[in-house]
Amino acid sequence: MNLIGKVCVLTVVALLTTGCATKRYPIATPLSGAEIAAMNCRELQLEIIRAEQVQVQISNTAQMDWRSVAGFLGDYGIGNAMAKSEAEKAIRDRVASIRTAQTEKKCDGVVQQ
Repeated sequence: MNLIGKVCVLTVVALLTTGCATKRYPIATPLSGAEIAAMNCRELQLEIIRAEQVQVQISNTAQMDWRSVAGFLGDYGIGNAMAKSEAEKAIRDRVASIRTAQTEKKCDGVVQQ
């Protein structure tokens, strides 16, 4: 293979691996209006507990492992950092929508964060 061919192959490989997250973070969806309307205070509190578990999963996934090294080698860890940021934003939005629903339904013992 000549020099131009090698350069082309390396360029294609570099482009294919750039910006790829090697870790899979859980992505939470916001509660829909229909879900909020159907839920009572107890169910909303259970959703808060589930959201806290997702936050723990995100934190655990972010810990250093072979995927962190692979991500750094592929794109300096940018893909993994972006995926983590999106997962954290999604879970914050879900918790906010649950807290709003709890306030609207006048649930007792709601702790605003």
